[in-house]
Amino acid sequence: MTSLAAPARWLLILAAIFYWGTTNAQSPQEFQKRFEAGVIMMDRDINQAIIIFTKLFNETKSVRVQLELARSLFVAGRLAEAKVQFIDILQKPIPITVRDKIEWYLSDIQKRQTVKIYIGAYQDTNPGQITSLRAFNIFGQTLYYQPSLPTDVQTGVAFVAEAEREIQPGSGLFASASVATVTFPDAMMFNRQTFDTSIIKRWQDFDYKDIRVGNEFMFYNNVLLYDAPYVSTRMVFNQPEQNSFMVFAKVAALDFPNYMYLNGTQVQGALGYNYSIMRNLSTNVEIGADRTTAAITAYSSYGMYASLGVQVAEDSTNLQLNARATVIQRNYWDVDPIWGSVRSDSGVVYSATLTKRDFYIMGLRPEIGYVVQNNNSNISFYSYNKAIFGVYFKNVY
Repeated sequence: MTSLAAPARWLLILAAIFYWGTTNAQSPQEFQKRFEAGVIMMDRDINQAIIIFTKLFNETKSVRVQLELARSLFVAGRLAEAKVQFIDILQKPIPITVRDKIEWYLSDIQKRQTVKIYIGAYQDTNPGQITSLRAFNIFGQTLYYQPSLPTDVQTGVAFVAEAEREIQPGSGLFASASVATVTFPDAMMFNRQTFDTSIIKRWQDFDYKDIRVGNEFMFYNNVLLYDAPYVSTRMVFNQPEQNSFMVFAKVAALDFPNYMYLNGTQVQGALGYNYSIMRNLSTNVEIGADRTTAAITAYSSYGMYASLGVQVAEDSTNLQLNARATVIQRNYWDVDPIWGSVRSDSGVVYSATLTKRDFYIMGLRPEIGYVVQNNNSNISFYSYNKAIFGVYFKNVY
């Protein structure tokens, strides 16, 4: 009996689909049954799901149905058709959480078809994260500190490009590459470039899961700072009313060619939840932690953070505000060899972006961003404050 249960359910679903597809049932209850059958088929037969959602959308013109149609086309690899549907939904009055998901799909399509980019210009009040203090006590002696790096406000230009291609159509296996650069024309010593190459295996249906094997390396002031092979995984479990859970984990081996005392491993993990309060208001919470080891234990540490974000939009102007507050704690393992005490840092980061949701320039949506960061350490030399204000262009499609 048990072995026949799954095929029997399958036949019942197909029979129901055939019946609903050949009758003119119009009651909301029967539309809901057909919708739920389409969701089930996203896990079992994506082409059948597309047929169900196409017929249902033609009958109802429901945005909810259109979203699942677009997602089904995306999962089936019919990216051009999915893109048309996603862009059409963006022009309609939809909840913030739905808009965020659609833009994620469109960005992913952009990466697969061409290249996804992100550009911006901003001012950073303290790009070197240098303390404002100038006098310190070391083993009873006063040390006067004169920074060799610029401490005034610097203008920077940010650029990010991401691309990926499916290795074999329908396999869910992708090759990915990205580059992120920050350039300070008047303070070149703060310039940095981060590169990432990886192979990704994805499972996408109603939920999302992936495993990524890659390598990240970063240049700082034109010198290789670190090289970090890694393995990571991300899972997103979609819930009713566009809510979702997120789970993330990553393990990396850190290699610092010029700072070998920092060589070691890093293990990271994070949990998040996104909740739609109402159509134009949502909130999200995230907690995370890491264990970072180093060749010299004084530089090994445990880190943790918790953040709370809110998104609010206004219909008549289509303006949207995203705001987030994050608290951070990092505790080191052993006595700092220079300062003679065990380092412990705590900090806060406040960020806000303002964007006009219906305004795109060649698929790029501008946004204004502001970030304030405060780091407080029991070793004053590591305490600093900074603020960043900038204008950015996000590649949506």
